[in-house]
Amino acid sequence: MEVREKVAFSPEGLLIAHRDLLSKGVAKEVLILSTCNRTEIYYHGGCGGHVDVMQSWLCDFHGVDPRFLAGHSYFHAQDEAARHLFRVSCGLDSMIIGEPQILGQIKDAYQIAADAASAGPLLNRLLHWAFRVAKRVRSETAIGSAPVSIAYAAVSLSKQLLGTLEDKEALLIGAGETIELVATHLREHGVERFAVANRTPERGQQLAQRMNGTAFSLAQIPDLLVQADVVVSSTASPLPVVTVAAVADAMARRRKGELMLVDLAVPRDIAPEVGKLANCYLYTIDDLNDIAQAGLRARREAALEAEGIIAEEVAGFQQWRESLEVVPAIRRLRGHVEGSRKEELQRFLRYIDQGQDPRVVLDAFSKALINKILHEPIATLRQPCQEATSENLVAALDILFHLSDAEG
Repeated sequence: MEVREKVAFSPEGLLIAHRDLLSKGVAKEVLILSTCNRTEIYYHGGCGGHVDVMQSWLCDFHGVDPRFLAGHSYFHAQDEAARHLFRVSCGLDSMIIGEPQILGQIKDAYQIAADAASAGPLLNRLLHWAFRVAKRVRSETAIGSAPVSIAYAAVSLSKQLLGTLEDKEALLIGAGETIELVATHLREHGVERFAVANRTPERGQQLAQRMNGTAFSLAQIPDLLVQADVVVSSTASPLPVVTVAAVADAMARRRKGELMLVDLAVPRDIAPEVGKLANCYLYTIDDLNDIAQAGLRARREAALEAEGIIAEEVAGFQQWRESLEVVPAIRRLRGHVEGSRKEELQRFLRYIDQGQDPRVVLDAFSKALINKILHEPIATLRQPCQEATSENLVAALDILFHLSDAEG
């Protein structure tokens, strides 16, 4: 954390950083990914090809002694850089395997690079490739389906029991970090109505405001149970704050069906006997921990499948990138042949203008064009240059024109 916070980029500093890298010629294309868990610079071209150049820029920009980063930085080039980005996009490089938030953060970083006009042809293709890889991993593996945290396991269970959570109401008992995390997950899954019951009114009010809910006292829990669909409790109370009598009375008065209760407290907040009441489903922190551990194992297995997909996609990206390297040569070859074609065409058109048989002229033109195009390659084959042996040149010729196949 001490290292990461020194080289983290503020939202307003990202645009400046992109433009600074371009203006100084350190990179021709660049994208900076800066989150709470990583600062990464993806770049192409420029004088930053050597890791020391880019690291020096990073330290200068943040005013950090380069020695401060010793042992904490890493560098990937070419296909390994693509592999790293694909793994990051899929959540394989995250603290929680398969977490989906990082993909959104990469898309945000890509938008900033686009605003700075720093994402050129290669990075544009790389980023869109990464988005496609992440989508493929999500659809072909179970990397994100299994809950791996206690809070998320509670929400997953609620969704399994109640189906959609969009029209449901949650009663949160307590206002600590665990309850807030559960509330965040519930809201992400569609819950819009929250009641927060807490011993300290101020903290309960603060959480209720963040969730657009309403704060209540612990004494109001019996009445709140009548309207709740999901109850999540995590307090420091030495005795249960939700008694079996309160739940039984609420079940008799409510018009709703099942009641989902999640007890995340130690000692327990909800009387164990509540789980024996009809239409009441009570889960403790031990139940959720088992689910979270099983989810973690499932994600690790899915991660192995994801690595196989990423290996395929890196190979595909490598083929595309290598194809770019021959584009200039292809253009030169086409230009050279086109020049020969125009030159010979002008020469033989004069024969047609003079009234010679077009068929004869066309036959002569085609032979002359072939001879002109093949003259230099044949001469090179007969007198190999120092850089290439005759065997290599013949092999290249066979590959380029499929001569062996033609002979067969």
